[in-house]
Amino acid sequence: MLTDLQMSEVFDSDIHVPPISTLDAIERVLEEVKLFKRSRDIEATMAMLQQAGFSNDAEGYGEGKLQIGIKKLLSVIEMARQEPEDIGARLVRALVGLGM
Repeated sequence: MLTDLQMSEVFDSDIHVPPISTLDAIERVLEEVKLFKRSRDIEATMAMLQQAGFSNDAEGYGEGKLQIGIKKLLSVIEMARQEPEDIGARLVRALVGLGM
């Protein structure tokens, strides 16, 4: 799209980041952005994602198939971070709301 708009020259380089497709990858992103202060909060959030039907199988199809771009995931994380109470549940609701 940037090439079509002739804006790709503005950037020094581009980096292809494949879509996040496993719960392990989501967990890694959550750890890296330090969304939670305690590791048990990450564990609880990952359990909620599994209960919501998300699979850790990157090859899964249909319901529970996880495919989200890193930019979208980071936006959802920042939205969840806005209110410090119940961050995990807010994150899960947002991901479920994306229709994945």
